[in-house]
Amino acid sequence: MALSLDAEQRLERAGLITFFADHRDTWLRAATDAHEYLGGSFPPGSTVRPDDVAKVLAPIIEVNERLRNRLAERKMTQKYGTRYFVDLIIDRTWDEIHGG
Repeated sequence: MALSLDAEQRLERAGLITFFADHRDTWLRAATDAHEYLGGSFPPGSTVRPDDVAKVLAPIIEVNERLRNRLAERKMTQKYGTRYFVDLIIDRTWDEIHGG
């Protein structure tokens, strides 16, 4: 579930790239928590990948009231808006959460 150019452009048009930047600490904390959870739950020696983190992060992001309101304001569907936003979070924070 990598961030595609199309998804990034849709997020940009909806003002969600700026929205991400304005609340970056919130999204970084959520992504870090998801990554740490997986790291402690996967079998020893397993690699935690971005798609793994996305599966854990998505339900957390889906219920974020601030994001839900923003998606509604911008008339983005919850399904795609949330999925694209999760991809954005992972794309913009991966090096920090993965220790790269």
